[in-house]
Amino acid sequence: MSEESKQPQEAASQPSAPPPQAAPAQAPSEEEAITPEQAKEFFLSVLDYGQEEADAKAGILEELMDLILPEASAIARPIRAPSPEDAKAVEKLEKQFGVAVREQAAAWLNEPAIRLAGASRMLEPRTGGATESGGVLRRELFMLGDGRLVTVETVNTWFMEGEKRVSGDTLVGAREVSAAEVLRLFDFVAVLKALLETLFDGASALKNRNEQALAIVERSGRFFTIIAQVAVGMKENADRLRRAGDTPA
Repeated sequence: MSEESKQPQEAASQPSAPPPQAAPAQAPSEEEAITPEQAKEFFLSVLDYGQEEADAKAGILEELMDLILPEASAIARPIRAPSPEDAKAVEKLEKQFGVAVREQAAAWLNEPAIRLAGASRMLEPRTGGATESGGVLRRELFMLGDGRLVTVETVNTWFMEGEKRVSGDTLVGAREVSAAEVLRLFDFVAVLKALLETLFDGASALKNRNEQALAIVERSGRFFTIIAQVAVGMKENADRLRRAGDTPA
């Protein structure tokens, strides 16, 4: 066998050289490490998503309200009629509780509306003991027949006249609000539940009258789709927050 034919065989019989090993990862140098200022800026930018979430929720409220206007109109009732007693009680309320009285004569108070949410807080009298008089400030959210959102504030007061308890209800504020304001003043989930109930109650009222609103199938289908997506998204977000809270320090 020639020397030339031996060389390839000899080379094939030799073990192959091991592949080159990857260089171990190097820890970032002090120059490459993130600074406290960079960390702060990063987390602030992430938390800004909270505003995007609020904007998305406001848009959801507006679309859902638009979808159920026919059903809402079927069961809407006037909010309340302004009373001469309201004007008489204003000065007394300001002195007794320090309540600032705003608009009392909004034109839409007599228009049909649907109540969507409410909140209240106790008022401490400036004079007299808590057992002699008291009050509650109530703020309620309504949707008018044309889709506008409004808030109405009333003060329910009581005082003892001998052994008799005398109570009254005074309108102290009425104004239009945006969907974004609603999110700051009321619970988002509570408003969604009220809209859902309005859809069912309104549809039932129309059925009892042998009436049916236009495109009820399409509108209700879109409504339920949005509600389902919101519910799933809120559950996933709650799960993520729960896991974050359970993470060991």
